[in-house]
Amino acid sequence: METRQDVFEWLSGQLRFGIKPGLNRVEWMLETLQIDELPSIHVAGTNGKGSTVAFLRAMAIAEGLNVGTFISPYIIQFEERIMLNGEPIREVDLVRIANRVRDRADESPETLTEFELLTVMAWLYFHEQQPDLVIWEVGLGGRLDSTNVLKRPLATVVTSIGHDHQGILGDTLAEIAMEKFGIMKRGVPMFHSLDDAQLITLLEQQGRTMEAPVHAVMPLIESIEDGADTTVTYEGLPAAALGLTGHHQAYNGACAVAVARHLGWKTEAILIGLETAQHPGRYELISKEPRIILDGAHNAEGVAALCEQLRLEEDVTVLVATLADKDREAIIKSLGTIATVYETTFDFPRARTKDSLIEDGARYVEWKDWLAEWVRSPRSKTLVVTGSLYFISEVRTHLKRNIYQ
Repeated sequence: METRQDVFEWLSGQLRFGIKPGLNRVEWMLETLQIDELPSIHVAGTNGKGSTVAFLRAMAIAEGLNVGTFISPYIIQFEERIMLNGEPIREVDLVRIANRVRDRADESPETLTEFELLTVMAWLYFHEQQPDLVIWEVGLGGRLDSTNVLKRPLATVVTSIGHDHQGILGDTLAEIAMEKFGIMKRGVPMFHSLDDAQLITLLEQQGRTMEAPVHAVMPLIESIEDGADTTVTYEGLPAAALGLTGHHQAYNGACAVAVARHLGWKTEAILIGLETAQHPGRYELISKEPRIILDGAHNAEGVAALCEQLRLEEDVTVLVATLADKDREAIIKSLGTIATVYETTFDFPRARTKDSLIEDGARYVEWKDWLAEWVRSPRSKTLVVTGSLYFISEVRTHLKRNIYQ
């Protein structure tokens, strides 16, 4: 492989192997490549884990640390999945790392999936760069996610539990929760922003079994002021206008504050991180005139949080694309309470198709033509584009390239 495109094609070729939960393939690769574990934070959750990573990264950089992050999916460019100090991995490093991983993977007793190969690439890159800290975002679930090869992280985090990927993680919230709680490590503190008493009880039981301290972060929040900005006062800190907007971001910020304090980071660094964190596609204002917001709410709980924030907006239109495995009916019902909703599809294997949307009675549009027309002649004061993060990525790129050059 000589270019980033070669790497993408190689990884895409592994998609046919689907999702294969389990840790043995990645463990074999790390052992063979002789990669040691670096100081790490491990973040799981149905919603909010990416935002929590963004807060933690901004705090760590303000603390003066070199920090690696592994996230998924990407919004602007593929290389965001593996970053050092907020900068995506360079093409020359991506290609070199991918070649090393591919050569070793060819010798593996079992074929690795795309996400497993990405995980190993991140481990190898960070092994070479030796950052002070790596923040790992779980891809799916937790217990059997390939990021869970970590043996002794500094802290683990569970941001929220909601209905997502039931076919893999389980049908009930309790079943899904136990998969996410699976990142807990013996003796390592776990921080959470859960609000369901049953799930908190389950987590505390797991903590006792694993002899791992469990810390609720919600008590850190003293006040939340919603508006164009989200201003939060955390215990022991002055009010902070969060870099990420939305009532729910107060909880993700609380997770980051709690972990940062556990690690002994300076108050100034924590405050700077809260105010400067950036995470594309999370209530991102991409255009002020006309007002266009991108938000990757892709399941019922995420949409509920989005709707809570949208009640503060005036005269809202929503364009949404959902994946076939999501509860479309619940998503559209929630959005319909605060906005006029248009639905669309996009070029992605798991996207709900045009035919199925029309059959279900959707107000269907072809999104590129519709969006261009909306920008020329806005039909409301605010347009929100939401649904799959993969869709948000496409729309963001399209807008930047074709409309807001």
